Amino acid sequence: MNKLERRNIVDILALTPMQEGMLFHYLKEPESDVYFEQLSLNLVGDIDNEIFEQAWNAVIQGNEMLRTMFRWENVENPIQVVLKEHPLQPVYYDLAGKDTDDLEKSLEEIKARDRNEKFDLRKVPFRVTLCRTGKEKYEIIISNHHIL
Repeated sequence: MNKLERRNIVDILALTPMQEGMLFHYLKEPESDVYFEQLSLNLVGDIDNEIFEQAWNAVIQGNEMLRTMFRWENVENPIQVVLKEHPLQPVYYDLAGKDTDDLEKSLEEIKARDRNEKFDLRKVPFRVTLCRTGKEKYEIIISNHHIL
């Protein structure tokens, strides 16, 4: 289990009944992706990776659920732990220059790899990937566990 720093904990909460059910299924079938969510959006414009990361971290600071991890071992009842800080480190791919077929194939492979990377609910189950697909064209892939 990941050790938590007390000074980085904002709150500790009980799970909702819905979250308890999702945790039950997560523990019973760890390889299942039934609660895995993936959103893919096309963006047009010039994106600076550093500003993109800063913007996402501002969103995360404003939304507690995007800073929440879960604990169920060595506690009486499962809990969710809200962190004060949990900086996001997006994954970046530069696919610009690929022809349409190769580009689509590469994007599907990236999404499939992302889906196959199971979330560990003891860590914040949220990640972001940015793919540059052309001049001022991007695809953003946002993945999370539905327990959030």
